[in-house]
Amino acid sequence: MHLSTLLPLLSFPLLPTAQNTTALPEPPAPPLTFLYTSYVHCRDALYRSPGPLGTRTAIPIIGGNFTGPRLSGTILPLGADWGLTDPRTGVFSADTRYNLRTDDGTDIFVRTSGPAQPGGGLQLRALFEVGVGELYWLNEVVAVGVLSNVDGGEEVEEGTFWLRIDVWHMTTENDHTKYANGSMEIA
Repeated sequence: MHLSTLLPLLSFPLLPTAQNTTALPEPPAPPLTFLYTSYVHCRDALYRSPGPLGTRTAIPIIGGNFTGPRLSGTILPLGADWGLTDPRTGVFSADTRYNLRTDDGTDIFVRTSGPAQPGGGLQLRALFEVGVGELYWLNEVVAVGVLSNVDGGEEVEEGTFWLRIDVWHMTTENDHTKYANGSMEIA
């Protein structure tokens, strides 16, 4: 490397090291914006099968609904959780793929994953795929969720159960659909 390349780098302040980071304040947590609450109707597990990564469990997703300030609709009877139980820890981690359909007919493909928690429920990461429309911005969000069992309430068909998933996304200015041509519409 030439000296002329190194000189600009030397003008930057020193990068943090183990010795000089102890006095740094903890950064603030990023703000979250509520996205929706969903009630997911599931069938009992189709199978539990040991594999090289642990025990795989297939749980069909057969319907449900979701409601939030900017989107609401139904959960299509098309999808499942192919969760995995870690053989070393015994912790179940979700691995879902399913579809939402908004009240205006927009289809949203959803993937979630995340581990069960000792106190019950799961913490989830959520990814969305939206092809077109005003919800296209969902493709770019960083979303997290909390899954819990729904106890009591609505009578449940034998062999099925309900889950509640509350989802938030990191607050950002990128919460609208703006296409590469700069417009709010597809060219």
